[in-house]
Amino acid sequence: MIKSLALLSLAAQVAYSQSTTETIHGAVIFSRHGDRTWKGAPPTKLTTVGQNQLFNSGEYWRSRYLASGSQQQISGIDSNIYEPAQFSAAAPNQALLVTSGQAFLQGLYPPTTVSETLANGSSISPPLSGFQYAAISTIPDDSPETIWLKGDDSCPAYDYSVAQVSTSTQFTDLEKSTKAFYESFYDRIFAGVLSADKMSYKNAFTIYDYINVGMVHNTTIHDAISSSELTQLRTLADSHEFALSNGEARSVSGRTLSAKILNQLTSVIDSKGSKNKLTLYIGSYDTFLSFFSLSGLSSSNADFTGLPDYASAMSFELFSNSASFPAEKDLHVRFLFRNGTENGDAQAFPIFGGANTMAWTDFKAKMSDIALATVQDWCGFCGSSDGFCLQYADTGILTGQSNGKELKPAVAGAIGALVALNFVGIFVILGIFFGLRIVRKSAAQVVQEKQFDQAAL
Repeated sequence: MIKSLALLSLAAQVAYSQSTTETIHGAVIFSRHGDRTWKGAPPTKLTTVGQNQLFNSGEYWRSRYLASGSQQQISGIDSNIYEPAQFSAAAPNQALLVTSGQAFLQGLYPPTTVSETLANGSSISPPLSGFQYAAISTIPDDSPETIWLKGDDSCPAYDYSVAQVSTSTQFTDLEKSTKAFYESFYDRIFAGVLSADKMSYKNAFTIYDYINVGMVHNTTIHDAISSSELTQLRTLADSHEFALSNGEARSVSGRTLSAKILNQLTSVIDSKGSKNKLTLYIGSYDTFLSFFSLSGLSSSNADFTGLPDYASAMSFELFSNSASFPAEKDLHVRFLFRNGTENGDAQAFPIFGGANTMAWTDFKAKMSDIALATVQDWCGFCGSSDGFCLQYADTGILTGQSNGKELKPAVAGAIGALVALNFVGIFVILGIFFGLRIVRKSAAQVVQEKQFDQAAL
């Protein structure tokens, strides 16, 4: 897997030298699933490649946050034994995401040889060579808790905004200019898989997804697609998906995740570092893209407008320069991103236009600005009539009003005003077809959790 020159350059610029006097008090990790089968042929399953990717990721974050001797070991955390008061994990109740979390946990908490002495004096060892049963909470689709990790699901404002942007002049122009390119794959790859009229930019991700999965698991596809074609497909899918995750309503999943991260780090502070030391959430790539947009990452570097690799993870570290738990004013936050499992260590990046580290008070204020902090806020922002939103019907939230977190009037009334594509994405796409040289991050090992056009299948 080749990392883009731009991302390598940025990583070098922002690489940090962590002081040995720093103490990490807590961290929240949000991870993407691993390599999987094609979404268009359910049930979607985590592959053996994906299992290894998530296991690798779990081992990596263990080496940072749990291992004794690590300069970044979280203060007071058990380095070997899973303790529910110290660690928690959650994922939407979707097999792909849950199994990805399980594979991650096997790397994070490997088998331990601790035995137990019984009342009669005999000793017994655990099964499976000491396998640890680290729990992962699964969130049902009909639970209000699902909004924190899948905030765009069942959100009418999001759906409406996506429909508007997908019929915009920019999209339709791109659909025309790339039509021949997409049609060139029909006879050799898609005959019998998709109908010929689906071979267009409208289904950029669905097409890229099928081919990208095949490049790993299907010899016929692997031998039929050139590296340059895969790069073009990836770049188009990048731009398509970023456009659908970038905008006031379309960034809703990043808004709800921001609230969850802020809440979890606050719980670390409230317990003075004694609880919730490490948290793991498993989710989808669109939530990454949404947060990249909201936090200013995509504005400062175009690599953050592209799809994150399988098993990518971002982490939010809460730390101070003292060994004991300090006052809030002395706490800081660092954002880290690890693109997949083949691109080396996680790197620190500045968010919200700041430096590599932020004072907790500043981080809290910035995250609060973009977050949808309550279920009621989400119901109002989305105009949702889901069962758990009905209790707010008499407050007017179903028309886009909710405790100051509502869509702006122009958006609530006509979200089509937000249909402009990201200009960087447009430039990159046009560059492909007019011969401009571009530098991309990895074109392999990236697929979608959510298809843009389910009807295409």
